[in-house]
Amino acid sequence: MHLGPYPLEKLRRQETVNLSDLPPHSGLSFRRPADPRSIVNAMQDYQAMLDATRDGMVKREFAEIPDDLTERTNHMKAFGYYCDASMMGSCEIPTQAWLDTPIANPDVDRLADKLRTMQPTSLAAGIDVIMAGLRESMALPPQDCRHHTHALVLLYDFPRDPGQGEAGTDWIKDALPHRACLRGMETAVTLASYIRTLGHEARAHSMAASDLHLGMLAAQSGLVASENGVLTNPFTGDRYGLAAVTTTLPIAPDQPIIPFQKPPRSYQTGLGDHAKSARTRDPYANRDFSKGPHPFETLKRVAEPTTYIDRPNVARVPKRANMFARALFGDMGKPVQDATKNGNYVRKSASAYAFRPSLGAFVLLQDGDAAPTQISDSPKDNAANIKAALYFLGVDAVGLSACPDWTYYSHDATGEPITPYHDNAISMIIDQGHETMEGASGDDWIACAQSMRAYLRFSLLGGVLAQHLRNLGYTARVHSVMDDEVLHPPLLLLSGLGEVSRIGEVILNPFLGPRLKSGVVTTNMPMTHDKPIDFGLQKFCEACNKCARECPSGAITAGPKRMFNGYEIWKSDSQKCTTYRVSQKNGAMCGRCMKTCPWNLEGLFAEAPFRKLAMTVPQAAKALAALDDKLGNGAINPVKKWWWDLEMEDDGAYRPSRHPVNMRSLQMDLKLRFADQTLAVYPATLAPPPYPWPAPMDREAGIAAYAAMIPAAEHRKRRMDGIAPEHVYRPVQGDAPVIQVVISSVTKMTDTVTKYEFSLPDGGDLPPATAGAHIDVLIAPEFFRQYSLSGDPADPTKYQIAALREDKGRGGSKLMHRIFSQGRRVYISRPINHFPLIEGASKTLLMGGGIGVTPMIAMAHRLHRIGADFALHYSIHSRAEAGFLDDLAAVPWAKNVHLHVTNDGTRADLAAITEYTPGAHIYTCGPDDYMSAVLGAATANGFPEGDRHLEYFAAPEQPEYENYPFELELLDGRKISVAADQSASEALLAAGVHVDVKCADGLCGVCKCGTISGNVDHRDYVLSKGQQKAAMILCQSRAAQAGDTIKIAL
Repeated sequence: MHLGPYPLEKLRRQETVNLSDLPPHSGLSFRRPADPRSIVNAMQDYQAMLDATRDGMVKREFAEIPDDLTERTNHMKAFGYYCDASMMGSCEIPTQAWLDTPIANPDVDRLADKLRTMQPTSLAAGIDVIMAGLRESMALPPQDCRHHTHALVLLYDFPRDPGQGEAGTDWIKDALPHRACLRGMETAVTLASYIRTLGHEARAHSMAASDLHLGMLAAQSGLVASENGVLTNPFTGDRYGLAAVTTTLPIAPDQPIIPFQKPPRSYQTGLGDHAKSARTRDPYANRDFSKGPHPFETLKRVAEPTTYIDRPNVARVPKRANMFARALFGDMGKPVQDATKNGNYVRKSASAYAFRPSLGAFVLLQDGDAAPTQISDSPKDNAANIKAALYFLGVDAVGLSACPDWTYYSHDATGEPITPYHDNAISMIIDQGHETMEGASGDDWIACAQSMRAYLRFSLLGGVLAQHLRNLGYTARVHSVMDDEVLHPPLLLLSGLGEVSRIGEVILNPFLGPRLKSGVVTTNMPMTHDKPIDFGLQKFCEACNKCARECPSGAITAGPKRMFNGYEIWKSDSQKCTTYRVSQKNGAMCGRCMKTCPWNLEGLFAEAPFRKLAMTVPQAAKALAALDDKLGNGAINPVKKWWWDLEMEDDGAYRPSRHPVNMRSLQMDLKLRFADQTLAVYPATLAPPPYPWPAPMDREAGIAAYAAMIPAAEHRKRRMDGIAPEHVYRPVQGDAPVIQVVISSVTKMTDTVTKYEFSLPDGGDLPPATAGAHIDVLIAPEFFRQYSLSGDPADPTKYQIAALREDKGRGGSKLMHRIFSQGRRVYISRPINHFPLIEGASKTLLMGGGIGVTPMIAMAHRLHRIGADFALHYSIHSRAEAGFLDDLAAVPWAKNVHLHVTNDGTRADLAAITEYTPGAHIYTCGPDDYMSAVLGAATANGFPEGDRHLEYFAAPEQPEYENYPFELELLDGRKISVAADQSASEALLAAGVHVDVKCADGLCGVCKCGTISGNVDHRDYVLSKGQQKAAMILCQSRAAQAGDTIKIAL
């Protein structure tokens, strides 16, 4: 893999090269105001975004990687080739290559401001962490990189020039250098990001933004030689673009090449074992750009897709129903949520995470305003120009179709209804990489990177097209994996890019197989549409069960197609699939179904005769599938493995994984039967509410839903008989438990304590709150945190909280401090009060330790307002660490405030302070030791149990409990077993009993349930001793003895 597609290793080399007579390096401009039809204008923002993110923060910990410099270099080159670099070289940076005045992209500042201020509305895992990292990198002062010692140099070759009068080339004239610059910087930014995750400095350089003379680096690294004053490559001449990555990571350098060389004979004849030759170098040498690289024109076109779609009865569901979103919100349980937290299933793989910063940054460019004046062409010309532009840029397959209303989600990421807005869809697919797939198992440490590479490629190239359509005066929106509002599979079917496969939601293309990722641009630009295709896949998949047999999670059905939400489909168990993909320990993600499919081009159908036979003779399908097995297609080719099996755990260094790496062989002896499978589906009737809030999944209901699915023929009959559709989405009626608010004020009170105020976007009154109440704050889908309200309950216009940043906590407060800025829109619950103030007390003592003072302030506001007798005692270690000091000095009840500062020698005398008087109540909140001391003193002074109140602001360290298996008995007599490693709430959910769960720590009280009988071991931090007599918190508490039965009011 590290040798690349061109036979660079066959070129003659020399030890040194004269760099003094090279042509000067000049910047490349992406501004063409005089030519509004040029797609170069649309590349402008994307090139600027790449140039804006070419540097960044370096991971503090060094990764454990090989010491051998040649092995390092080969690995980095292979990574570059994996990203489709044409040629790569390496060198030590010559001093004269540094430019006296670096070349700067003039468009970066405008994009940098967008990066700093725009808030994406997406449920993508880790999007907030990505954006925080990008913003923090942008905030760093400019750094000189002249101490970088080595460079990786990338050369991207040019395809042919668009032909004179060639259909579809109106937009791409004179754009070859810009195409190479854009694609080269995509790879350079990814490689630089990768090296920084390994703990070494790295910066990407493009023809539009560079600190070095890229031509000198290319000459030094053996990619070009000076021939008559022109930097020339033996294979492409001067038809190429350059990019580079400079770094402090030592690597082995290449030698310069000797000038005036001819390409090796193997390249000229095409008889070598390298991928490129003079004949195959340019797939468009003898094809129009608008036709694409594959013979799509040979496919059989049909009026309707080969699987039934009941268009009037397709059930639109909210984006919240996406399985990755459900995992983030904890709908599948805490272990799956932990695996998705901050996008950990991507972050844990160094190669996969390298793609994420750019992928996140491009979310900001997915939509925008159209130019005020439309530049119009005929629908036919528009279609040709769209296809030619995308194929020119590097998309692997393009299809055009209508964008019916039923292809849109019902609600967006905020829970707001989506009104379909575009009539046309441009669907694209990106190849995930044939050679790398050959060396992989499909679920090892490169699997996630394969997805990320394809997703990034679409986000870049689809984004450029959408921007170009907007430049021409049409509205256009990108729908990427990070943020989409349409479902891709039906649009791929309508646009003729494939057929439904047994894999389920994966659409299979006859030239790429299932080894693809998709993206869509919707628009109001008029265009002619493509028709669906029929290449015999339905018969083939009926006869072939290879993907189901090889699926590690058992998620792919071995049974027949059924109707799901209005679509006829081989419906897989998406819960099983998602759970395995995000939480498996022996790799990162999974695409084994794609790897082992006979239609994957590494398999049997790489040979045209077999592919033709499969398309035209359906009866041959079973024999062809068996032959594919017999030939061992879908097995691992170890020669093609180039990546390192690096894993990050607990935010530490990337190291070789301590888990055995998935290296699966084909399971040809496994006889998988549909009758032996237990699968679940979650149709529209089981979809969650649209708003961003937890909604635990009911697997028992999902299993029942799978059994209830019907064939297309039965579906048609029921509709003709007037029977209502089975799968209909009905959003929950009434008030949502979630409120969208805007952060109206941010006050940093100390280095670690920040005060936030929330208001309604329209400035109206918030739901009433009482003293002692808290709100749940959605920091990110995977981070729900409870914060006591510290403001005056009498002020309905805002809620106030304070958050302590805990750098060694679970990540929520740390992320909050990174991303919560004034103007940001966030989601909170209505106020909840498990810590109510008794207003009729004869005297009230408010005891706050550190950040635990927050509910005490709200209580003091209320007590002052009603004229009650109270005192607030605030214990802090030092004034520098204490929040609210200025606020407390300014309140009208400041005389009731007593500060106790350890460093000032004024620690609280708890025995004296907690002196009891009849009718008095005492409240405390703070660290565990502090509250124990307060309550101990209050108890000793005679405060009755009912007059002592405490609130935990974080789950304390749990003692070493021993968990026993036990049984829950429901009101209807059902008995549910709870295993030793299960919580009661998990067991109930698994049995199909609905339970609301949020924090899973025993703090929020949402899963409180009445108890009728049984001895409960209470492990929560919500219920008082009195309440514990008749209730339990299901996420933490359990039976006190092994085998006990607890009867609950459910």
